[in-house]
Amino acid sequence: MRLGKKLLLILLGVAVAIVGGTQLYIHLYYRMYSGYKQYLPDRSGSVETGTPFAELSGGGNVPDMVLAAETDSLQLYYNPETTNAAVYDKRNGETFYICPPDAGADPIAAGLSKDLLQSPISVDFFTARRTPGSYNAYRYAIGYGQFTAESLRNGLRVNYSIGDLTLPTGLVPVYIHEDRLQIYLDRIEDEKVRNNLAMRYEDSDEAPEGFLELLEGSRGAANIRALTEALVGAGYTEEDLEADTLASGVEGSLPVSFGVSVEYRLDGDDFVVTVPTEMITENGGAKVDKIHMLPYFNAGGAEEDGYILVPNGAGSLIRFNNGRTHAEDYRQDIYAQDALSDDYTVLGNEEMARLPVFGIQKEKSRIFAIIEEGQSFAQLTASVAGKANNYNAVYPIFIVRGSAALAMFGTTGLESDLPMVERDIYQANLTVRYAFLSEEYDGYSGMARYYRETLQEEGVLTGRTENGDVPMYIDLIGAAMGRMFIASVPYDGTIPMTTYEQAQEIVGIFSDAGIENQVVNYQGWFNRGYYHDISNKIKLVRQLGGEDDLEALSSLLEAQGGKLYADVIFQEVNFLTKHYNWEQESARYYGGGYVGVWGQISPLTYEAAWPLGYGETMYDLMSPKFLPRYVDAFIRNIGRYDITGISLRDLGDTLTSDRKRTEFIDREASRSIVTAQLERLAATDKDLMVSGGNVYAFKGADDLINVPLTHNDGYIIDEEVPFYQMVIHGSIPYAGYAANRSDLNDWDGMILQLLEYGAAPHFTLTYEQASEMKYTGLNRFSSTYFRNWTDSAISLYDEVNAVLGKVSGSFMAEHFITPEGLRGMTYENGVQIIVNRTSGDLSYEGVNVPARGYAVREGVAV
Repeated sequence: MRLGKKLLLILLGVAVAIVGGTQLYIHLYYRMYSGYKQYLPDRSGSVETGTPFAELSGGGNVPDMVLAAETDSLQLYYNPETTNAAVYDKRNGETFYICPPDAGADPIAAGLSKDLLQSPISVDFFTARRTPGSYNAYRYAIGYGQFTAESLRNGLRVNYSIGDLTLPTGLVPVYIHEDRLQIYLDRIEDEKVRNNLAMRYEDSDEAPEGFLELLEGSRGAANIRALTEALVGAGYTEEDLEADTLASGVEGSLPVSFGVSVEYRLDGDDFVVTVPTEMITENGGAKVDKIHMLPYFNAGGAEEDGYILVPNGAGSLIRFNNGRTHAEDYRQDIYAQDALSDDYTVLGNEEMARLPVFGIQKEKSRIFAIIEEGQSFAQLTASVAGKANNYNAVYPIFIVRGSAALAMFGTTGLESDLPMVERDIYQANLTVRYAFLSEEYDGYSGMARYYRETLQEEGVLTGRTENGDVPMYIDLIGAAMGRMFIASVPYDGTIPMTTYEQAQEIVGIFSDAGIENQVVNYQGWFNRGYYHDISNKIKLVRQLGGEDDLEALSSLLEAQGGKLYADVIFQEVNFLTKHYNWEQESARYYGGGYVGVWGQISPLTYEAAWPLGYGETMYDLMSPKFLPRYVDAFIRNIGRYDITGISLRDLGDTLTSDRKRTEFIDREASRSIVTAQLERLAATDKDLMVSGGNVYAFKGADDLINVPLTHNDGYIIDEEVPFYQMVIHGSIPYAGYAANRSDLNDWDGMILQLLEYGAAPHFTLTYEQASEMKYTGLNRFSSTYFRNWTDSAISLYDEVNAVLGKVSGSFMAEHFITPEGLRGMTYENGVQIIVNRTSGDLSYEGVNVPARGYAVREGVAV
């Protein structure tokens, strides 16, 4: 018996030790990990201390405004009564107003629309009861005189207190502690007045013990007048009211209001606008949701000609006064919506906004705006005149606190949504830099040139593409996990689709056809295939060949002028991966209670969260916190392989937050972490290929694939333009989506698109028949068999390379669209490519451009 007890105690001790050791390991290895913190943005001491606003001498260029700041080229003016501001350009005499100076006389705007025209800023919020609301600065701050101004170094700050600060009960507190009330009762000599005040309060069910609450029946106008007179006579003040209300701790007891500051600065030839979120204050239990920044700055009037440039995929133009007043306003998130906030339902393929920029082109002026901080919080919105007012406008909306609608089911069976709102506001200096461009940078082509030069000066675009043949981009699928059978018994195994030797055969065929600049993105080469295990280790798929075979393929490509990239996924971690603790390492939903889960799109519900029979297609998103740890491991391991480079399938395409309550990482912090990892990977001896191509991934990228070659065609949009391409061409070679996975019904149209957009051909191929992937998570790749595509790929490449080979190392100088439908690109080396997508022949400056064809000119003046 004693032996049995002793053994039981030993076993119990071992179990406790194992559990305790496991918990200690989890605590130390996961919860205490802090390696990511070195990559977080430094947000300390970022707010400048202001001084009382002081007018400068030497103004007079803008009526009804005083001079606030000045540089060699610009003057900043301010109206102390309306808080409107303006920038005067001394170089050309143009004035750019924050709010239209004649907004009050707008013939269309009325009520709220007119208020918004006169508001430099607006706030969307949730009340204490999570009811959405919106306050604009004109009605809820300027109209009440609730603002102050401060001078800053080369600028000014306007501090707004936005909201109706009066309580329905006036100076009479709704909640007050009984001891505090007694102080004022003792000061009232008139017994009747004293008793009337005392009888108006009862014990509160809302406030803490000892607090009294004003009776509902005592909140009428007559009672409030009498009670106010009694309290004021006893020395009660507004400061006392605020202190008592705050002390009660009852949400909503104070009126809803917000303190928001807007900073205007001149920086050389630029105008920089900032809203520091750390200066935002919230009262009345309300929570700020969004900040609308300068919604009508330099807005185009109904009588003006011009257009708005937005980064919609490749780029789009919205022409002033286009008459599309019934269309929805353009609105798009920069870098797409955070996956943790996005709707699971997918109704179509949408091109992302990969550049945090927008522009306004007028007849005599042009402004180009770059969102410098708060990029990943930003939505761009644009509207045309004739809808709510007589102005054409574009501006950013910053989402400064996350929220989501939680479906609630009542006892009646009806469903309603309850908003969930994050506790803390995101910390960032929401900053937009507005550049007043000279005629040298006219039009969207000039804006693209300006942005390219800016990125070059910042060290983001550092390379220069060599002249010569354009690349032929080839995605080769190596191995896939799939359903296999032995004696009709199914099991999950590895299906080799393209071995290293077979890849050499494919490369040889294209090489024999004269295609030497082959850039191969080899997918599914390690850790079980295409949907590979987490990248902390590298284990080659043995069915594809050995390390020598992989390196031989790279040597073959490099010898003829090509490259071999090894594809890797860092953030999208599939369900079947090993050595990954999804509970600890995945990005979590609000409060950390749920892990986000994604997958394939269901053909029935259109929800992107289904395995459709293949678990490897389901994935979690890795928290940005742990990304540096896995990048560390991958860098250590990839160095042993003598191959050209690394291809990043998701790191330049996906940007997620992590909403754990204790270690919240917002998207701007995530962008900082991701950018640092991209730079670390680029600092290895390997070249870098990036899929998708958000702007923060440009630095260090040697090749880009799957970049946008089109836009999202909304009714308000007038033209699609290759703005994205005009920024990067000549600096980074690029390709769009794989041709054999695109619209095969318009092959000629695809060729014209490649020629106009300067994009190299791109194919996804396998050595084995695509039918071999029928029972795998890659069954959507239905047309990859290389023998079916060899002739078409060679023909496409030869045709495209014969044209684009003339301009591969040149910057794009000007894109144009003629009224007849011709579209063309002129390069800095004088080559001009004109495409005709119409069904009839057209002529351009004496050159015939055939229907559904193109023409090339050389020696064109730039």
